[in-house]
Amino acid sequence: MARYVRDIVLNQPNDFVAYIMNDFLNKEGYRLVTFKGEQVYRSGGGMVEMSKFLIWRYVNGVFHIEAWVRTLWIPGVYGGENEMKGFYGAVPKKLFRDSLSELEQLLRQPIPNAATQNAGMPMNNSYPVMNGMPNTGMNNGNPGMNGMSNQGMNYNNQNKIFVQSTDTKRYAGFALGFSSVGILGLFAPLFGIIFGSLGIIYGKKAMNGSKTGMATAAFIIGIITVSLSVINWILSIILYFANI
Repeated sequence: MARYVRDIVLNQPNDFVAYIMNDFLNKEGYRLVTFKGEQVYRSGGGMVEMSKFLIWRYVNGVFHIEAWVRTLWIPGVYGGENEMKGFYGAVPKKLFRDSLSELEQLLRQPIPNAATQNAGMPMNNSYPVMNGMPNTGMNNGNPGMNGMSNQGMNYNNQNKIFVQSTDTKRYAGFALGFSSVGILGLFAPLFGIIFGSLGIIYGKKAMNGSKTGMATAAFIIGIITVSLSVINWILSIILYFANI
C-alpha cells in the first residue's frame, strides 16, 4: 500500500491534539482542498515539488492519520499515489516521513503541569487552555474536515500551557544545498531553475523553524539562482537565433 497509515492511542485532550495539528499543518504549508471528491490537506502543488496529501481524525482518544504523495504532471493532472519510500523523489519523501515521525512524537508528549514548567522544562510554544483547563472530552470528529478545527473553542488567553511544537528546521540544510547546487544554472539554465526553485520552496518552509538565518540565506540564493538561470536561458535563445 502506498499510503502511510497509522492508528495511535493517545488519550490526550482534544484541544491539545487540535493545537498540535493546526500548528503542524500551518507551518508545513498544508491547505484544505477537495481532491477526487474527498476533503484532504495538501502541501506542494508545483511542478518541481512532490505534492503531499494528508487526512486525520481524532476519535475517542485514538488518532488516525493517512499520508501519501503524488506527482503533478501538468497543472490539475496528478499521477497515481507513490510509495513513501524508493529512489524516485527520495529527498522529499524522506523529509515527509521525518515530519510525520516528529508529529507523532509531538502528539505523544506529556502535557506539563505548572510544577514541571517551573522546573525549567524546555518548551518552544504554547497552546491556550480552553476555559482555563484542557478539554478532556471526546470528539467524534468532523467528517468534512477529517479532523478538528479551532472554530467554536472558547480560549482563555490568560491560561497557557507551554509545549513542544513543530520545528521546520529540517528543511534549512536541504534548502541551502539545493540553492547552492542551483548556481550551476549559469551553465545549465534548466538545472538552475529546478534546484533554485527547490531552494526557494524549502527555504520558505524553514523560515518557520529555529534555523531562520540559514533558511533566509537559502531563500535569497534560490531567488538569485532562478533569476540568473532565466536570464541565461533567454540570452542563449537570443544568441542561438542571432547566429542562424
